[in-house]
Amino acid sequence: MSVKDILVHVDGGEGDKATIAAALAIAVRFGARLTGLFARTENSGPSLVARQPSDQFKAAAASAQAAIEAACSQAGLVSRWWLIPHGGVSDLISEVLFCGYYADLVIIGQDAAKGVHVHDSFAEDLILKSGRPVLMIPKDYAGPTVGARVALGWRAGREAARAVADSLPFLESADMVKVVAVGPRTHAPDYLPPVNVVEHLSAHGIHAEGEQLEIEGLGVMDALLSRAYDHNADLLVVGAHGGYVLPLGRGSATRHLLRHAQVPVMFSH
Repeated sequence: MSVKDILVHVDGGEGDKATIAAALAIAVRFGARLTGLFARTENSGPSLVARQPSDQFKAAAASAQAAIEAACSQAGLVSRWWLIPHGGVSDLISEVLFCGYYADLVIIGQDAAKGVHVHDSFAEDLILKSGRPVLMIPKDYAGPTVGARVALGWRAGREAARAVADSLPFLESADMVKVVAVGPRTHAPDYLPPVNVVEHLSAHGIHAEGEQLEIEGLGVMDALLSRAYDHNADLLVVGAHGGYVLPLGRGSATRHLLRHAQVPVMFSH
């Protein structure tokens, strides 16, 4: 897979600056087209009932559009602007999902992950239903790069395998790749081939180093983030299970990463 068509969600919030900057850097890196998508909910009221945006909604959209178009123009990037022109909760996620189907990568900010201007399940719905990798940019992230130093969370399974495939464009051009395997060590039957993810990545010309964290439960999330910080990673890659479950942990694991990570995280399902 190559990254040539990127969709970045903005909502006029404080996190847009970091989200746009990261999306721009990634688009420049891969020579991709960048599409800005404005979508946010509004409080109930006469304007919402009539599906007419408020003045505040219009102002936020105009500000976000100007920021994206100015950044892309300065970088010489091809850009597009899409607007979901209402703040209705019921249709918003399905319409954002529809837009996401036509992108190689969907980028969101941490405010969206926390449900600041959208429904609090917005980010999880995108991750689990879009069929696309979703990259979350922390609200205060100011790193110069995203994906130059990658930590890959691994536990053998469909979602983790999908995460590896989705992140290959980043892994192939990264300066560092650390595979952080989590959970108890397991031993495959002798008749199965002696493969592992580090060996698989080497077939793509990726020099990765592996390590094992023998830990279970939600503590896995904090341990994984800690290792990403220890390695000075600017991207953490994980696979996401349905029902808000990651192969790296259970319960609210997806939401925990979305809300607490201080490093960009790419989720694949």
